[in-house]
Amino acid sequence: MSSKDGQQPSSPDATAPPTVAPVSDVPPGARVHHFDELSERTQHALATASPAGSLDIDPATSRLSRGDVVVFTDYVRVK
Repeated sequence: MSSKDGQQPSSPDATAPPTVAPVSDVPPGARVHHFDELSERTQHALATASPAGSLDIDPATSRLSRGDVVVFTDYVRVK
C-alpha cells in the first residue's frame, strides 16, 4: 500500500509496543483472531486498552502480530 504521494508508508518501529486501532472492515490477507480464543492475559490487555492505545502484551509470546485483526464487539487491528 502506498500513500497519496507515492511514497511507502513508514512501518512502525518493531521495538515499540504494539497498539490497537478500531477498523470497520478486515483488510485482505489479514489474520483474524476471535477474542475468546486468545489467552487470558491477551484478552485482558485488549479489554483494558484504550480504543486507539498501546497494547500491554509481549509480541514474542502472544499469538498476535502487527496487522492482525481481533474480533469481539468491534474489530481492532494490532499495529
